[in-house]
Amino acid sequence: MLKELVDFPRPSNDNGRGLHGSAMVGWAGGSEGYDYWIGELVALGCKWFKILDDNGDSLPFCERLLQAGIFPIVRIIRRDPPPNTSPAPNPGHIGPTEEETLKRLIAAGVRYFETNNEPNLSAEWKQNAIPSDTLETAKLVALNWLFDARLILEAGGLPGLPAQSVGSAMDLIGALVSLGKQDLLLEGCWIALHNYCLNRPLDYPDDKVNRTGLALSSEDYDQGPYTDWAWWNASLKGPDALDEVNAARSLGKNPVQTIISEHACFREFEYYNTLAIKYLGRSIPIISTEGGYLVGRREDPRYMRLTPEAHCDATVALFDFMQRQAPDYYFAATPWLLVESTGLETDAWESSFWQRALRNGSDGRSGIPPGPVPGAVLGDRLPVVDGVRRMPNLPRRLTGNQPIPPRPIQSPVQLRAATPAPKPVRYTVLPGDTLWAIARLFGTSWQSIAVVNRLATPSVIRPGQSLIIPVSSPASQAKALSASSDNPSSPSTGNALPNSTVLTSPFPLSVPETVGEANAPIQDAAGTGNRPEPDSNLSKHDLESGTPEMTAPTLDWDSRLDALNVSMEPAHVSPGRAYWKLIFAEYVPSDTSAGSHHVFFSVLDERGRPLVNQKVLEAWPNDKADTLTNERGEASIPLWTPYSPDRGEIGPYSAWVDGLPGDRVHGLGLPSNHQVSFSLKWQKAVA
Repeated sequence: MLKELVDFPRPSNDNGRGLHGSAMVGWAGGSEGYDYWIGELVALGCKWFKILDDNGDSLPFCERLLQAGIFPIVRIIRRDPPPNTSPAPNPGHIGPTEEETLKRLIAAGVRYFETNNEPNLSAEWKQNAIPSDTLETAKLVALNWLFDARLILEAGGLPGLPAQSVGSAMDLIGALVSLGKQDLLLEGCWIALHNYCLNRPLDYPDDKVNRTGLALSSEDYDQGPYTDWAWWNASLKGPDALDEVNAARSLGKNPVQTIISEHACFREFEYYNTLAIKYLGRSIPIISTEGGYLVGRREDPRYMRLTPEAHCDATVALFDFMQRQAPDYYFAATPWLLVESTGLETDAWESSFWQRALRNGSDGRSGIPPGPVPGAVLGDRLPVVDGVRRMPNLPRRLTGNQPIPPRPIQSPVQLRAATPAPKPVRYTVLPGDTLWAIARLFGTSWQSIAVVNRLATPSVIRPGQSLIIPVSSPASQAKALSASSDNPSSPSTGNALPNSTVLTSPFPLSVPETVGEANAPIQDAAGTGNRPEPDSNLSKHDLESGTPEMTAPTLDWDSRLDALNVSMEPAHVSPGRAYWKLIFAEYVPSDTSAGSHHVFFSVLDERGRPLVNQKVLEAWPNDKADTLTNERGEASIPLWTPYSPDRGEIGPYSAWVDGLPGDRVHGLGLPSNHQVSFSLKWQKAVA
């Protein structure tokens, strides 16, 4: 029976936050006991917990976890009959002993199971005897996993497709396709993931260092007493100098790299979702059963190794992404590793290793600098424990009628100083205003403004219109109140914004006095309004989603695009045929784009509802890139190439939506090398 994402169980008030407990087989809570660790998990806000099971020994812990509202993810350790009792899982599948363990765990309420681990590595094969042919290896792993998966499904559990090491090229879903068995994945299976972040930022490979070779400043190179430690080169047995780091950045830049070609990073879940869409036509759940950041590693020489404090900030940001922004198919992240394990002392959050290593120096394992750090003071746990405890605990927005998530934080540091939520203020739209510009001015998001004001078409606002601004901080509130009080009642120049904020461009622009059509009146701050009553002849479904006869609105085209030599090529389509109609196009200048340099796509169906997993494309003269829309029907692809529209040049990029004929936008790029963005929206329509 096919399962949708909503059919998979999740913890109550799920925030997507979890941890991998111990790397030791047979771990039973140590000297502290189960209840101590469950108390720690509750304090950390964890809703998921990865645990190993050897012959049923995880059952008592799993029962206590479930009582605390925490979902166990159990990896079943399989042992061959004597004399070969090695737990190496490949090749082979679970037997009668493990089957009995599964039944006991499922009866207790456990649902998520793994039966293999990183089969792309020789260490996970008996006597390291991994076959040399990658495809045949994948087929062998897939055949054995099929046996496990069928058994788990029949018993009432949910089997995970084996997780591979980060960046692996082994395609297990493709192997299942070659065997004609991929449909089993739609019957209650999920994808296990080990997306270690290495020492790369969360947005890698789209960060500026990887894309443009952004030079490291002397201020960022300086890490105080940690400077030599942070930039230590284990091969050279000394720290890389600033110019050496920048040389590595310049040589390593890759402006066209995508998550498909480089997925050794946190965002690897996007890569595996792309494979699911490719082979299955839909998303299935993905859970990170290992991954996250580790202190002291420096796998990529362009970035510094994470200090304990930087590890805290990066992990807090990762967890905040999970509860605020993660796509619905990405269920949970359980970073490695909570408890100190033999041989893996460097990895654990709860460990005295780093206190000793930073005071006395380490043994140099895993490339960690051998020297001490004067003045570094740590206890028996890493700072990340207290950092995660201080985080806000927010339930995720899941499939269905869920509230819109709060605005993502700008920096993990902001989590450490919570302040009372400010009250929203009113703002009167001026000629030339856009939601992008207003949101940027007041430190909020244009989506939040659109939702609060019930803007059916967010691109359409008019001068004189009153908007409620959901500002995000006391400072933003003060700025908003100042802007509102200073807001003139008479029109100003075409490009003016309140408080003398002006939309800038590489050259002068002219914006019409009126933008689009008037909206229906919005609700006022007290919650009253004069919106027209709905037609009583329409059904509830029609009111929520529109009638089948709805046609796409006319194009709302930002006139500044003309000055940038951007153009729209209409679709060539016969009458009565469906096509993608461009309904909105906006230029987002450098002072408003907040450093972003992307084409932002939005795709709607004929009723105006977001289209999920719709392929969109961006092309330039010698290549192209594509991606899929998220659950909000949105996607983005970066821009990198500059051009000079003031000299008549036309930007090299084009953008369109796949699957049907459609309007295309040409001439996109970075005018005069400014970092700008373009917001484009298409809707399915009939010619």
